[in-house]
Amino acid sequence: MSDKVRILLVDDSALVRDLLFRSISAFDSSIEVVSVAVNGQDGLEKLATVKPDVVVTDMDMPVMNGLEFIRQAMMQRPLPIIVLSSWTQNDKSITLQALEAGAVDYISKPSALNPQGFDETLRQLVMKIKSAARITSAMPRKASAAQPSTSVPTSASVQPKGAAGQAPRVQVAPTTTAASLQTPNYEERIGQMILGVGEIGVSNESGKLIKTFALGSCVALNLFSETFEMVGMAHIALATSTTSPEKARLLPGYFADTAVPALISQLRGIGYRKPTSQLVAKIAGGAQTSADANNYFKIGEKNIAAVKALLSSLGITLLAEDVGESLSRTVCIQVGSKAVQLSSPERVPWVI
Repeated sequence: MSDKVRILLVDDSALVRDLLFRSISAFDSSIEVVSVAVNGQDGLEKLATVKPDVVVTDMDMPVMNGLEFIRQAMMQRPLPIIVLSSWTQNDKSITLQALEAGAVDYISKPSALNPQGFDETLRQLVMKIKSAARITSAMPRKASAAQPSTSVPTSASVQPKGAAGQAPRVQVAPTTTAASLQTPNYEERIGQMILGVGEIGVSNESGKLIKTFALGSCVALNLFSETFEMVGMAHIALATSTTSPEKARLLPGYFADTAVPALISQLRGIGYRKPTSQLVAKIAGGAQTSADANNYFKIGEKNIAAVKALLSSLGITLLAEDVGESLSRTVCIQVGSKAVQLSSPERVPWVI
């Protein structure tokens, strides 16, 4: 079996398809473009046959545009999707909608395919593909249409809350998007729990790992009990839920203003009984992504500020932070330890 990252390119421009098809593998031999699609509908048909690890898609396409493609793909075969489109600059709301639909990252096409602009875009795209590929093995399996599920995988051996008079050892919030609410939660790997965007995970099982991949502008909020026998993480995408209260109800971990109380509530669900002010926190992420070169959205900055404000209002001490810059961060915490382990394609691993 090949160890290469398998890519599906979805773009209606023959020039872009040809250029990326030839350039990505030439730039990094660990990545292979296994198929191309001319629009979203074509992309959906290719998903089932080529089984890529990561999809790179345009947004402005005939027949089926990129936004609808992302929504349909997350129901058909959830996997990491990167948006590569001029719309990330020309229509900022579309980018936010793509992220909410399930895209893990985005990058702007160069304003003109000049050597300097394209080379930089290619470098950033390859970095994002390699980060996104780490998510693939933990993506949710497609649920049965007759019996959608948002339960914790049976491999976790978790009883429902209150069963046998005991609180569950592990809880995971619903999956990433409204579309993916029809799929099971991200698979729990041996000894670790993998979180997607907007998910919350808590545990009091000694040695259990909670991990999330490829943070860009998102923030990983990590809460610990004083003795670190209970830990929790939320993968926060946006600062406020005011624009989407229904999404906040279904996926509270997606927004800072709902993620913080939801994470505390889940810690209490597994037995935390002390005052909220005795919890301690560490945060990571909130980067400025390369697609937002002029910091138009300021999503990372807003996420950091919102999380800090909420922690302060609750009297929770922020022990450490690793935020900002332009790093794509993978974050991991472990029950029994106060360390937050960080890694990035651009740096050797580090700890806060």
